[in-house]
Amino acid sequence: MNNETTTIVLIILGFFIVFPLFWSAIVFLISRLGGWGSMAEAYPYREPLIVQCFSLQSAILRLASNYNAVLKICADEQGLYFSVMFLFRPGHAPFFVPWEEITGTQKQYFLYPVVDLRFQRTPNLPFRVYKRTADKLVEVSNGRWAYTE
Repeated sequence: MNNETTTIVLIILGFFIVFPLFWSAIVFLISRLGGWGSMAEAYPYREPLIVQCFSLQSAILRLASNYNAVLKICADEQGLYFSVMFLFRPGHAPFFVPWEEITGTQKQYFLYPVVDLRFQRTPNLPFRVYKRTADKLVEVSNGRWAYTE
């Protein structure tokens, strides 16, 4: 093997080692800055009962941490489950929030109507979902939850 081939092989190997580490570090940092990590610590995950799930959902957390079409939000009789796609999992443990610990207020975020969800154990961390998502959650809650306008 000549020097040029060795250099190319090392660059390719370096990419497959460095890029996943870099990606994981960035995604982990976003989870900490946005507040996802704090929410997951406050609300441990538990297996859902009979569930209705909505994949490819979006949310906005603090510091403009946007989760565009990477969320999975599931609901059962007890509450809501939040998780992210596999590629965004570092620092983003799934978590469960009981219905009675969720409040929601409709607001305007730039040009978009959103519902600002607040969780009782992490009241200073906004979890904004688009209004159409919040409307789905109201529907599946079967009267257990609603947001204010």
